[in-house]
Amino acid sequence: MIRRKQTQAPLFYAAEEIRPATSGRYDRLDAAVGDWETLAAPLRNGFSQERNGRPTDPVVYLKIFLLGYLLNISEDTELAERISDSLSIRKFLGYDLNEATPDHSSISKVRARLAGHVDAVLENVVGMCALAGLVGGTECSVDSSLSKANASCARLVHLDTGETPKEYTARLRKADPNAKVSVKNREFICTTDAQARLTSKPSAPPDLYYKVTHVTDSKCQIILSAGCSTADTHDVHCAAGPLRRASRTLKLSRVAMGTVVADSGYDDGNFHAFVESLGSVPLTNHYSRERKCQIPKSDFRYDTERDAYICPAGQTLKCFRTDPSKKQYRSKESVCKDCPFKAECISKGKVRLITRYPNEEARSRNLARCKTPEGKRALSRRKHVVEPPFAHMKQHGGLRRLNCRTLDRVTVKFVIGAIAWNLLKVAESMRVPATSLKKRLVNAFLGLKTTIFAPRHLQNAA
Repeated sequence: MIRRKQTQAPLFYAAEEIRPATSGRYDRLDAAVGDWETLAAPLRNGFSQERNGRPTDPVVYLKIFLLGYLLNISEDTELAERISDSLSIRKFLGYDLNEATPDHSSISKVRARLAGHVDAVLENVVGMCALAGLVGGTECSVDSSLSKANASCARLVHLDTGETPKEYTARLRKADPNAKVSVKNREFICTTDAQARLTSKPSAPPDLYYKVTHVTDSKCQIILSAGCSTADTHDVHCAAGPLRRASRTLKLSRVAMGTVVADSGYDDGNFHAFVESLGSVPLTNHYSRERKCQIPKSDFRYDTERDAYICPAGQTLKCFRTDPSKKQYRSKESVCKDCPFKAECISKGKVRLITRYPNEEARSRNLARCKTPEGKRALSRRKHVVEPPFAHMKQHGGLRRLNCRTLDRVTVKFVIGAIAWNLLKVAESMRVPATSLKKRLVNAFLGLKTTIFAPRHLQNAA
């Protein structure tokens, strides 16, 4: 029999009838944090201390931003609707049924106010992770990734002429059909988000991006610090701020930052010297700037007193060019033409050129560490430490494409993602693993079985 369901809303509801269903995720998050007031205390400086205006609770908005990550919701309008509709989320935030929840405009405005204050919350969370034994400090990894900005390339305009990229390239190609035309950040700006930048990374499709960076501890993949910068900033410069904050955060937890592992994009003498100034040991993948057929630069001995290089044949390469970024050393043509190693040393030209970059000694020490078995193992572990947080944030945290604009809002969004990642790690550590629970049940059953089926004299003896 087919019957159409008749819906008639009752006049009154009992309290037990509208009680929200229990949610293990939010209960575990409450148990992991414990005191939300202390955790959100640094955010109070981002709100007005006066009595006028709409009252705002930092704890509520911190939970709302965490919910956006946990529910994989990137749009503030969708997040506000979900908060208003869900009984379990209302219970988690502390709202009754007759109370109005924050709308999307309030969520966006509060996010803009928290720039510069949310990093202190991440420090507190890292302190919680250290107390839980999730932070080792002996080895950490740093890396950067690109996130799409909430802007379109169609909104790019030329700074001088006001042309779009299409109009600009068409005009130049009409004037010179063989000319190589490219759109550069220093010539164009986006009208919707002036801080969104094009990237020159070959693997990234042409679009506007932001570059996000974080430092991750190798013990349990706890994010020690996070930051954001424009997409055209070099990885070495992006890592300076997060590494400095990570070192300070670990010192507050009485943990020293040991080895800092990174990929070949950070193989720079200035980066190695900066990490050493923090009291840590840099370890980055090494890439050679020389031709494979040449005798490597490491076979040339540098003489500090004479500021010259000594080649394997004993000849001297003197400095002939100096600028703030590098020094260049050159051998003599009259000496090299009769050298027995000329075919192996000089691939092109008639003399050997060697370039010396600033902080070359720090880079040489890193090269020596890369060749050790411990260094090779640490470099092979790096991608398994620092890459999973990026993948989780983009796939399950709504950070593949950012919904907010300007660098301050994007930074808050990414740091909130790091906080959520760490809190999930704390909540996971508090749970009894399923394998250990299964082992306990099996051991209990085996013990009971031994008692039941044992001989009677052994049961009496027990």
